[in-house]
Amino acid sequence: MSDQRMIGHYRIVELLGAGAMGKVHVAFDTFIEREVAIKSLRPELTQDPEFVGRFKAEAQSLARLNHPNITTLFLLLPDGRDLYMVMELVRGRALDDVLRERGGPLGVKECLAIISQAADGVAYAHQMGVIHRDIKPSNLMIGNDGRVKIMDFGIARVQGSVRMTRAGTAIGTPLYMAPEQRRGSEGDERSDLYSLAIVLYEILSGAPPFAGLDEVELLQAQIGRDPPPLVPRIPGVTPGLEAAIMKALAKRPEQRYPSIRAFSDAIGATALRVDATSIIQSPAHLLDRATETSASAGPAASLPSVALAVAKSRSTSLVRRFKTLHPALQGVSVAIVAFAAVAPLLFGGGGDDSGARKRDIDRVERDRRMAEIESDRRQTAKTLDYGQIGEIKPARGEIDRPALATNDAPPAAKPKCNDGFSIADCQPSTVPGQKTAAVEKASLAAPATLADMRKALKDKDYLKAASMAEALAQSSDKSEQREAQFQLGWAALKGMGRPQNLDVALNWMKLSAAQGYPEAQFALGVMYQNGDGMGGQENPGETVRWFTEAANQGHPRAQFLLGKIYERGVPNVLKRDYRRAGDFYRLAKEQSFPGAAEALEGLRKAGRY
Repeated sequence: MSDQRMIGHYRIVELLGAGAMGKVHVAFDTFIEREVAIKSLRPELTQDPEFVGRFKAEAQSLARLNHPNITTLFLLLPDGRDLYMVMELVRGRALDDVLRERGGPLGVKECLAIISQAADGVAYAHQMGVIHRDIKPSNLMIGNDGRVKIMDFGIARVQGSVRMTRAGTAIGTPLYMAPEQRRGSEGDERSDLYSLAIVLYEILSGAPPFAGLDEVELLQAQIGRDPPPLVPRIPGVTPGLEAAIMKALAKRPEQRYPSIRAFSDAIGATALRVDATSIIQSPAHLLDRATETSASAGPAASLPSVALAVAKSRSTSLVRRFKTLHPALQGVSVAIVAFAAVAPLLFGGGGDDSGARKRDIDRVERDRRMAEIESDRRQTAKTLDYGQIGEIKPARGEIDRPALATNDAPPAAKPKCNDGFSIADCQPSTVPGQKTAAVEKASLAAPATLADMRKALKDKDYLKAASMAEALAQSSDKSEQREAQFQLGWAALKGMGRPQNLDVALNWMKLSAAQGYPEAQFALGVMYQNGDGMGGQENPGETVRWFTEAANQGHPRAQFLLGKIYERGVPNVLKRDYRRAGDFYRLAKEQSFPGAAEALEGLRKAGRY
């Protein structure tokens, strides 16, 4: 399609965008003299009945809808073998582009103004029997007049219509899909509600609530984890707003709000409908960080106020988790709590306060240990001389060839054991020369080797592998020691043979990573990225630090993810750097890492590398 080609009485003006399925051009209607958008399928797809069917289905969905927050369809225009949708032209930026260019989250008021409009449009579509099924930032256009337009009804479904996908087939964008959609369900209004809540969480915090290294880990997070709390780390988010978002993100549809409108009311977005466009004003206005003051103006909250907000947030979270339990488990939980309350009266000997004293002693001892761990961490960081995030960046010449691990890394600090558990359940003993029962047992048999440990892991004999790893973790051989420490951390992270323990996993990964083991460095970066072992609190600075360590040893996945990080930037931590992003993509591409070549080509086509 050339820029001067005519389609009917529409003259093509310019290419607006292109995707995997087709293109969108700006065109001029020569009859009534107005600009329109024309959407077309790629020529090779016009011969595929499935893609043509989806294209027509999108037009049929849009034809049912007439709402100020949904792009308007003017005409479905056949032209020979080609098929075009003539649509309203929306000038502005997609929400995901706004987030990327801004380099951080939006203010609370702006977020609610965006969601109020999106919720209006989605609620109207539901009223007309249309389920969008792909709500995400790239499908929400922020117009130059501040109006939000819902785009791309390509996989929308009209309720009661014949389904266009096989039963059990997931359709949509995984990061924003509801759990029931991930399992292959068609989804309903509550699935769109879940996706819209994901969008709200992302624009408030700067990142989606769930993440994973691949599709499997992402699915596990969506199904098995709660989103990291927003209070108090996101200024302006109240416990009530957080509770409403968490309810909308419930794993089961019946635990969410019954409708988009109910969700909009609960978060306070409905009240902003009249003023929403003036709050947003334009995409350029959203890129200005000064808009944060309009959303969170006022004096800083006092410490008691923050503490109260956190208490409300956590108590609401506990209540919400309790409600998700099976009724039988709810009864058991109530019984346990009741027994814990009366047990001191029944068995505590009346006025004996020894239990309280013991709790005080335990708390003091726990605080002391945490202080020691933090001191060790800071000393290790000082010894390794990591510096600030901006100083981590290798120069362009340095990144051409990843540096190999050196053999003069500082020795790992001796970790501390927790309450006498086995070494694989906590950390090595603080008493010099002391060995756990597992190590004593292993030492009586033939000495364990890395090959033995790897074979046990391959055979999925996790308990045997853990026993060998415990012995090897105290080996004088650095290569044996650091790999064994990594395997102990991995076992604690994945719950192999023992209950999952994120705190234990974090400590083992730190020890192995400090000795230059690239797999541990990468895993440690991921744990900091997800907040694993830190109460759900992410640490993007440490994420970049450890990804960089692994990347400099040639770890392809670390290189690829660093490319993503530098391309997008990290709010308040790391500015976007397309050159660095391209360098890391190129290194990952050289190792044939999936997606690296496409990411690098994307930067080059955009003229950024």
